[in-house]
Amino acid sequence: MRNLALAVLVLGLAVVPFARADIPPLPGEQERYLASVIEAANHPCGKVSVYKNGAGSDAGDYAKDGLDAFVASCSNGKTYLVAVPRRRPGPPLLDPSGKPVPYPDPVVKELAQ
Repeated sequence: MRNLALAVLVLGLAVVPFARADIPPLPGEQERYLASVIEAANHPCGKVSVYKNGAGSDAGDYAKDGLDAFVASCSNGKTYLVAVPRRRPGPPLLDPSGKPVPYPDPVVKELAQ
């Protein structure tokens, strides 16, 4: 009985790290989120038809600031670079006085066609 209880305890502790894995968004959820960020920045979009991970120097600069960059193509033909806070940023960083540093705001930049 004691061995069984110990085995259950060890197995339970082994499963805990896997329970915290990141769950991917549902189909269409990321597109709706990017469209809402674009619309909130007062850019016309309507619906995001395609998005991909951002590349280039701008995306690298945003990554240093704790943002994930995406290139979103809207149904109206416009393309935007959208940088949003990471989905699982972890605990907030602290400034030298010990206060939490706020997460950065999303950034939307229209790209030339």
